[in-house]
Amino acid sequence: MSSHTAPRRTVCGLKKSVLALAILHCTPLFASTPASEESILVNGQTNSLDTTDYSASQSSTASKSDTPLNETPQSVSVVSQSMIQDYDVTSLDDAMKFVSGVTQGNTLGGTEDGFVKRGFGANSDGSILIDGVRSNQGLGFDSTIDHIEVLKGSASLLYGIQNPGGVINMISKKPQYEWNTRVSGRTGGFGGGAGTLDVTGPLGNGFAFRMIAERQYEDYWRNFGSDSHTLLAPSLSWYGDKASFNISYQEYKYDIPYDRGTAFINGKPVDIPYNRRLDELANHAWGKTKRLNTTWEYQVSDDWKTRLTYAWQQRRYDSNEVRTTAVNTETGAVTRRADANRGFNHQTSYTSWDWIGNQDIFGMMNDLLIGVDYEKNETYKQYSYRGKTFSTFNMYDPVYGVEPITNSSTYSDSNSNLRNTLYNKSVYLKDSIHLTDKWIGVVGGRYQHYNQKQTSGFVTPVQSLDDTDNKFLPQIGVVYKMTDDLSFYANYSKSFTPSTDTDDDGNVAKPELGTTYEAGTKWQISPRLDATLAVYRIDEEDMSVYINGVTRNIPKARSTGAELELNGEIAQDWNITTNYSYNKTEITEDNVNSSNVGNRLVNAPTHMGSLYLSHKMRWQILPGDFRVGGGARYVGSRAGDPENSFTMPDYTVADAFIAWDNQLLGKRTQIKLNVNNLFDKEYYSSSAGNLRVIEGEPRNVVLSAAVDF
Repeated sequence: MSSHTAPRRTVCGLKKSVLALAILHCTPLFASTPASEESILVNGQTNSLDTTDYSASQSSTASKSDTPLNETPQSVSVVSQSMIQDYDVTSLDDAMKFVSGVTQGNTLGGTEDGFVKRGFGANSDGSILIDGVRSNQGLGFDSTIDHIEVLKGSASLLYGIQNPGGVINMISKKPQYEWNTRVSGRTGGFGGGAGTLDVTGPLGNGFAFRMIAERQYEDYWRNFGSDSHTLLAPSLSWYGDKASFNISYQEYKYDIPYDRGTAFINGKPVDIPYNRRLDELANHAWGKTKRLNTTWEYQVSDDWKTRLTYAWQQRRYDSNEVRTTAVNTETGAVTRRADANRGFNHQTSYTSWDWIGNQDIFGMMNDLLIGVDYEKNETYKQYSYRGKTFSTFNMYDPVYGVEPITNSSTYSDSNSNLRNTLYNKSVYLKDSIHLTDKWIGVVGGRYQHYNQKQTSGFVTPVQSLDDTDNKFLPQIGVVYKMTDDLSFYANYSKSFTPSTDTDDDGNVAKPELGTTYEAGTKWQISPRLDATLAVYRIDEEDMSVYINGVTRNIPKARSTGAELELNGEIAQDWNITTNYSYNKTEITEDNVNSSNVGNRLVNAPTHMGSLYLSHKMRWQILPGDFRVGGGARYVGSRAGDPENSFTMPDYTVADAFIAWDNQLLGKRTQIKLNVNNLFDKEYYSSSAGNLRVIEGEPRNVVLSAAVDF
């Protein structure tokens, strides 16, 4: 028998009577049983405006079931609902200011989430997840998201095809077992606004539902454009004695600007007003995304449960893009090309079957995960149109009005009927072995079989890719719990990333291979304050880079760094979220341009950090509570291309808010004023080449209100 006396744990750390009601995550919620209406603990998340928690003690992203963070041999960051609400987070990029080592990458003209994590990553790299399933939704953050978990380093053991920087997992809001209706709205300084309705409650016999609906129309902050969407998202949960399920569906219709930003010529931005666009009034992307996610669980015994997950996602859209191909700063002439794409259809289907349990083996407790999954990821473009270049536009005296021509004169067969399909089948095992009451060994592996094909052309069909391979992706880690609140960890892991993204010429990058080494410490300073320190090294082979519409591979690159995070309550009514990261990136081999060896990786700052504080004030002369907060994020200078021919300067952007929580209407009312980019800083957030540099938003004053009934 084991010499340690740690208590026997059930799955997710819940007792048997509650475990039968748990599904997916074990976040607390007070709910009503259909028969007795007494409060019990079931899955969900709180739904009150007075939540002020900036800390997290557990996460499900690193193990597919809620696990204490100090027993996880990787760095995990959590962006709580409180942070999202306080700082008016409306995009995934907004949320990443609370996370160390993550910054904006190529966003495909603002139409997709794209992040560089510990030096690596791009849009469409599969690292954005929704409830643990790879997302193809483009801009995935919306009003259905409750909180965000960021798993740093390799995540291929659990999530298969991934780059070595990590994954960003958005956890959606689940049905609640207490009735609540929230009506909220917001308006900003750019013009327009949004209104949201969120209704949830029990239906009896173990059922609960949720319906979230939203309509937004806002003017774009640059000299033309608008951003609009309509969201409808119903979900249904059921909890029985041993079985449970959750079904959620979403439709999201959108029309957004397609903005490639400005240009850097001779190492500096062109001398035009910050908000002036170089493209056209016609530049936008419009379409609809759909998402279905189902999860079924069954409690087999006290120690084991099984989970079946099926998810399907579709993103259909069209786009116009008048592209900049050259800039003459002396005359102001901008050479452009009017392009258009029709019939994008990105579809993903995912099925997994997991067994999760705690098993005493040779006197040691083992937290086991055994699973298989199947994924089909298909990206398709029906028609592509490529115009001829012209130089009639002058950026110093702009006249807009060019529309892409979509007929036989501009039809591009090589970029039409473009289909890239990736099939992935895997079996995986992870075991966290409690060797003693202080030592935990983590060992796991994924055996992955994949097939990737690409074809193009209606007139002249071409198959340009047919790649099949098997990969074994191991992970080994160790955790030493010096005390219940202080732990140290180390891990080694492999990652593997075939690309599903195509460049402007229809090319697909080679698969990337990564090796990650990480060590660190986690300290639960108090029940509501936690800190994490991590150091790491990542070696990447065949890293793909996307510069001015062309993709190519860099044979070898390296990232070495350290990260520090502190989140939670530092004193009564005072909350803090702060982080710092140091990241040294370099190209270690380049068979296209050997002079690039030693250069920094694109969009990867060496130094980055943020500090945000909030404080709750109670004044007897006024009803309710006031909350004030603010802070800033610093992002260091970043290379704009592999040749390091230009550098985006560092920047510091400050934000602030004041909120009043009261009971003027309903159960609770909140009125909040946010000032984003408080000092109206002009800055450059990312680069996809010197002709595609994205500017950050200027100052925006946002007034919002919410009422709970």
